[in-house]
Parts: sequence; structure tokens; C-alpha cells
Amino acid sequence: MKRIIVAALAIVLAAACTENKKAEQTYPIGDRAFYEVAGNVECVDLEDVYQEFIFLGQKPEFNKEGQFFVNGIKYKEEKEGDLRVLKLDTDDEDGGGEEYVECKYDTKGRLVSAGFWESSFSDIKYDDQDRVVSFSAYGMMGIESEYHYTFTYGKDRNPIKVDVREVHPDYENEGKEVTQNYSISYEYTAVDEMGNWTERKTSNGTVEKRTIKYFAE
Repeated sequence: MKRIIVAALAIVLAAACTENKKAEQTYPIGDRAFYEVAGNVECVDLEDVYQEFIFLGQKPEFNKEGQFFVNGIKYKEEKEGDLRVLKLDTDDEDGGGEEYVECKYDTKGRLVSAGFWESSFSDIKYDDQDRVVSFSAYGMMGIESEYHYTFTYGKDRNPIKVDVREVHPDYENEGKEVTQNYSISYEYTAVDEMGNWTERKTSNGTVEKRTIKYFAE
């Protein structure tokens, strides 16, 4: 009888462990955290989202490693200390080159910097929940400007506020720098079953919406 009870208990524990592993299943972060999504995300359609730091366009797609190198884009991989460096292949038939696109990832596979043509994103920092807490953007849209972002979170992965510091050259005043500081708060009105937001209101009075597509399991 004891053997039967022990065997039954072992089966129950094994099943419980399997369910826990399934519930706690994680997916590569890559570039996904930069877009405030987690899980096995394939595409984010930013229908009505205005973010100056969007660098993959309004509809970024990711491979299963969470990186945007998809749809046959060729790239090469290098190492820079502990960082993994991906560069657009110079043999790309569209005439691209490694000087145009370069992304760096830390040992957890998280994006820490990116260079795209004349724009760059650096000092991307994360908290212990792999949420982006700050980063800087330079040369957006070819303009000699700087944008510094700092995010505040509540209990989940969706930021409740972003503090922004912009630095622009004033060409009418001998190019002296002009700094502007402001904050934007968010109220979430819809999230999907993975906890990723699909609609939110901003303190600017706008409503932002997005559609998230996941890889089939």
C-alpha cells in the first residue's frame, strides 16, 4: 500500500512540475522588451502609437529569438567581450551594409544598443524583471538631437510613466543646446491574455492602440 501511495504521489508531483514549467515558460527577450512586450511575440502592429524612439517601423516583426532579423534578412554575428553583436550582412542584395545596422545583446539576449543609419540607441538598461528602465536615442530622423527616457513601473511589465529629456541645438543661437523636460503618464484600458497592453490612454489626452500577434505553439 505504501508503495502505491508513494508512486501516486510521485505522479502527482511530476504532473504539477510539468504544469508549473508550462506556466513559467519564458521566451527570448531580444528586441521585444524595447517594445514593451513579453512572450512568444511574432509581430506588433502599432496602429495608433506615437513613440519617437520606434526604430523598426510601425509594424516590427521578430524571429523566435526575439530579434527583428526576419524575412530572409542576412546578418553576421560577432563577439565584443560578453556582448553578442549582429550586423546587417554587407552582401545584402538590397545594397545594405554593416555600417547601417548593428545591434548588441547582453548575456541574457537583451538589446543593449542599436545603430540604424544616422540614428542610434544606447545605454538601454533593464531591471530585474527585464523591463526597460532607461535608454538614450541620438540622431532621430537625421536631426542632431538627443532623447533620454526613464520609465516608471507599477506591478506589471507595462510602464505607468516615462520621463523625457530632450536636447536640441538652437541654430538661431549659435547652435547652443536647448533642453526640454516633460513626462507622460499611462492608463491601461486593455491588455491581452499574456499581460501585454493593447490599449492605453496618455496624460496628453490621446488613446494608443496596438495589435499583437504570437507565434503558434
